[in-house]
Amino acid sequence: MSHPTAQTRDDPARAYASLRSRARRWWLGLQRAVGRRSARGSRPRLSVVICTFEMQREAPRTLLSASVPYQKDIGVDEYEVIVVDNGSSTPPEVPAGLPSVRVLRHPSPTPSPAPAMNWGAEQASGDILLFAIDGARIFSDRLYRSVLDAHRRVDDALVYTLAWHIGPAEQMTSSRQGYDQRVEDELIASSGWPDDPDALWKVSVFAGSSNEGFFRPVAESNAFSVPRTLFERLGGYDERYTSPGGGLCNLEIFRRYVNHLGVTAVCLLSEGTFHQFHGGVATSGRVGWDELVAEHRRITGEPDFELPVYRPLYLGPVRPAVVPFLEASLHMAIGTPR
Repeated sequence: MSHPTAQTRDDPARAYASLRSRARRWWLGLQRAVGRRSARGSRPRLSVVICTFEMQREAPRTLLSASVPYQKDIGVDEYEVIVVDNGSSTPPEVPAGLPSVRVLRHPSPTPSPAPAMNWGAEQASGDILLFAIDGARIFSDRLYRSVLDAHRRVDDALVYTLAWHIGPAEQMTSSRQGYDQRVEDELIASSGWPDDPDALWKVSVFAGSSNEGFFRPVAESNAFSVPRTLFERLGGYDERYTSPGGGLCNLEIFRRYVNHLGVTAVCLLSEGTFHQFHGGVATSGRVGWDELVAEHRRITGEPDFELPVYRPLYLGPVRPAVVPFLEASLHMAIGTPR
């Protein structure tokens, strides 16, 4: 899926491809609207698109957190979860008894998850699209209800969460100090999760993308949502990011939306995602920032990745487990020691 850029306007072939892609999205959207209404009588309000690749260990926890009964205050007919497997040797298994979850194999997997995410959006039928590009991230338990409440209150909103890394430090650091999947399995088991959904905040730290806290702009979110109508206007993931893991494609789409005039960013104060260590491109440290920026420079011509500038609205309430992170965020925002 592409979006108009100066480059596409100057290149007739790219412009034609962009127009054809948008026409195809329109036609697929019409088919979804007619087909799902006739087949099911009504459509889910929320479609959740999750991408996985070789996450046989991590995906079951993610899918547990992405479904009722873990997700609270939402009915099974209000959401659907579309898991797009991007070429795994063995697709993830859905734990028994989880409703409204489909695992689909992307027909043309690539090292970058960007095409898979766009393809997943094409399969979705909800009016609100929630994107989780990294299938190793466990959701907080009222994410769906909070997302729908935010979109009910604010038109053309990008609703986002902050991110946490499970473990004693950001996983780029902890993995060099002996933190691995075995240690993490023991930590999660001893925390009390999933019976206590708040337990993960007690054994996690802010992820690098969220390490300046709630009250300064974040560069990306690993669970963000937009109305389908907004997605169709502004476009999906930029598929020119072809490096393994997608490079900066998740940062680019987030920045494109929050910087767009008329889009309101809404930060959820008591929801988030928790990254399970799986040796991914970024958290393993195999690919550095300079390499990611180099690809971004080739695509956009920007000398560096410019962080987005926006002033979000905040939606609570605040759960007790998040209070220490809010306090730390306030200290960071005003520049006082913690």
